[in-house]
Amino acid sequence: MVRDADFAVDSYIEKVIERGDEGSELLAKRAAPTLRNSKYVRVISGGMHGMAVLRVPEDCCVVVHSASGKREEEDVENHATSLVYKLLRQADHINVEPVAFADVIDSSTGETDMLNRVMDGLVGRANRHMLAILNGENAILGERITREANVSGTMVSLGPRDLLQGQDTRVFTYNGVRYAVFDHHDLAVFMNSDGNGTKTEILERMGRGYELALRDSLAMKLDDLIKKGAIAKVVSDAVEISGDIPFHLLEEAASRFLQDSGIAHILQREDVGDRLRSYKSGVPAYNISGSAVSVIDEEMLRNPPKPREGESLVAISGVPNPRANGITAKRKIMVDRFGLEWHTTEEGKPFLDYLSRPSTILYFVFRDLLEKGLATSFYHMSGGAYDGKLAKPLAKEGLFARVEGLFEPDPREVFFVEASGSLRNAYAKFPMGNDGFVTTSNPREAIRVIEQHGYRARDVGKLEKMQGKTSLTLVAYNGKEVNFPE
Repeated sequence: MVRDADFAVDSYIEKVIERGDEGSELLAKRAAPTLRNSKYVRVISGGMHGMAVLRVPEDCCVVVHSASGKREEEDVENHATSLVYKLLRQADHINVEPVAFADVIDSSTGETDMLNRVMDGLVGRANRHMLAILNGENAILGERITREANVSGTMVSLGPRDLLQGQDTRVFTYNGVRYAVFDHHDLAVFMNSDGNGTKTEILERMGRGYELALRDSLAMKLDDLIKKGAIAKVVSDAVEISGDIPFHLLEEAASRFLQDSGIAHILQREDVGDRLRSYKSGVPAYNISGSAVSVIDEEMLRNPPKPREGESLVAISGVPNPRANGITAKRKIMVDRFGLEWHTTEEGKPFLDYLSRPSTILYFVFRDLLEKGLATSFYHMSGGAYDGKLAKPLAKEGLFARVEGLFEPDPREVFFVEASGSLRNAYAKFPMGNDGFVTTSNPREAIRVIEQHGYRARDVGKLEKMQGKTSLTLVAYNGKEVNFPE
């Protein structure tokens, strides 16, 4: 293990606090001091973007469980506080030691004062019970959230190894709570959080296929953690429900999707009443948010995935889908063009099929490439797409890419580009026909492996040293150039 190379927690906290005060950065700033609460926390890699992990004793296993705040708590701080109490009770019920948690804040506006009051509740309880807040997600879901915010979270607790009952990963239910237990094999433990955003509304309009949203949940979290070289052990989601949603179908799908993968996907049902609404009153609604818990080995901690000058950028494309970001903009366009009940119109029905398609899960092909030494870094087009998920990471490494020959977007994606009126904004929000990218020094072999996983792949550019401020120039589907940043 690389304990002597771990950066000081205090130094990391200082760097985090130097960040800005908006959105997710505010959550990180408020949560960072809680890392001092746990003797198990270490910080890996230096600088602003250091990563907090847990170093778990060899004689312990890792226990994962999720919850949402009490639905009857109207005050947002008290609602957040109640989440921590629920997680603590879950740990107490099976006599394990709670050590850390990650949170997801789903709000209507993302307003800063509200976020601070949520963090007052979370941080206050974390400090009182000596818990570390390892990660957090700030999601703005607009009118779907009928209170200031709904807060959910996932806890990591430590238990005796006999909880494993001889298995590497075990799932069980106790007192109505779903738990997953795994053997960390003396590796560092990492958490990352995400949710489905507003995409579940599309399935609510369909009135079927609710379980498809689980694939979006998995893609958002698994595709993020593999970028750090982590290996997933558990994905734990709180499923918030308002109305008649067939939760048993989601449970069946969760156990089926990752069968034989070595990853457990557990769901905790939370009936939230009128805290959540669909596109109109009376339509059942649901929301999926949670965290992935993974392990990272010593070599990966020392040498995380990193692109290099001279390498190729390879694009990956699966079944055309919108992934799970930028959906709010698309929902607005559909209502503006075809009315509130757009999914029932002849013009809108073709879009319903496209918008409901689940995200391509790139984790498994990314992991295969990583283990074969065929990729040096990974990118998926969600949460910022070509701007936030490709250009900015390249800029961080001082690299530039001119990207040509991308896979073309589905015609329905082109409709949204034309309706929004901004080509650049489209590439900053939407996948535009390309689910993800890898960097590699052996593009031919990398493409061969990607195609074995059933995807299309194409060499679309070379990495060069960054000159000036532009880190990405791409040739769009219509032949025009788009730069990030401008």
